[in-house]
Amino acid sequence: MTPDDLAECAELFVERHAARRAANPLYPANLDTPAVVEELLSGWLSTGEGIVAEQDGRLIGYLTGRAVTGLGGIKMSFMWEWGHATRADAPVTLFSQMYTAWCRLSGRPETTLHMTIVFADDVATHDCLVQTGFGHHLIDGGRAIGDGDAVVDPDSRADVSRPTLEELDAVNDLEASLHAHLDEAPIWRPKSPGGGHVYDRTWIERPSRGLFVSRVANSSGSQVTGFMSAEAGAQDPKSLMSPPVPHITGAFLRPEARGTGASKALLATLLGWIHESGWTSATVDFETSNPEGSGFWLGPAGFQPLLYTMLRRLDPRYVSGG
Repeated sequence: MTPDDLAECAELFVERHAARRAANPLYPANLDTPAVVEELLSGWLSTGEGIVAEQDGRLIGYLTGRAVTGLGGIKMSFMWEWGHATRADAPVTLFSQMYTAWCRLSGRPETTLHMTIVFADDVATHDCLVQTGFGHHLIDGGRAIGDGDAVVDPDSRADVSRPTLEELDAVNDLEASLHAHLDEAPIWRPKSPGGGHVYDRTWIERPSRGLFVSRVANSSGSQVTGFMSAEAGAQDPKSLMSPPVPHITGAFLRPEARGTGASKALLATLLGWIHESGWTSATVDFETSNPEGSGFWLGPAGFQPLLYTMLRRLDPRYVSGG
């Protein structure tokens, strides 16, 4: 791939993405312009390598990636969901062929960890990745929100509302418990040096932030047993996170509060806040190695997969300098 290819690659992505958005309006309209996608590809190609595939003089696919640092400081080779595309009538093995050519550009793998993001509806690319040794790491999901989503089950034993300033310490303790849970079996998520969110008074006062807690009564009044939060703002992946889309940023229940209806009450209250604030959809991401989280978000919470983040780990015994 050279800079001369970028305009045609951007047009190919926009063409495929327009069809994707027509089938699923949960994808925001922030990557619908070739100029926007071309700028992204240009920035990525400036420090990476790319591959284009042509057939009978016609572009049928492209792929670009580069080495980045992520997952708690690990060096890895990475491809964005907008960093690759194939035509609808392209051979089903095209992504695999482009990935192979890209890996061979430097004569050896850049790193022992390869990561890419694919759209959930791109079955051919997903299957090529699985056959090459990739597995799921994260799912980015989305769902529409309407009037009925804010109804709390009357049988719920949880009291849910905004936290007080005095309860923010309890929320931050729950945030720490969430990260400890993600560090344990069977998830073993790589630790992030930046840690998680710090819930301060802006999570109570700022209109773009929603934070809710569940409580149970005890001898001293009540105890915070769980929380759920969301924030509307620009963040990655760019094909999902345009500024008006709220993203669920955290959720955790103490073990003793599970099975009380608190998770559904927290979700209903949070979705109600999103709906009342004028938004019509929300997104969430979660580790696929977290059976409890995956089961909740894809089950009772009603989210559907939009993006898969996939990983391939190369055995370091076969990598020189990886």
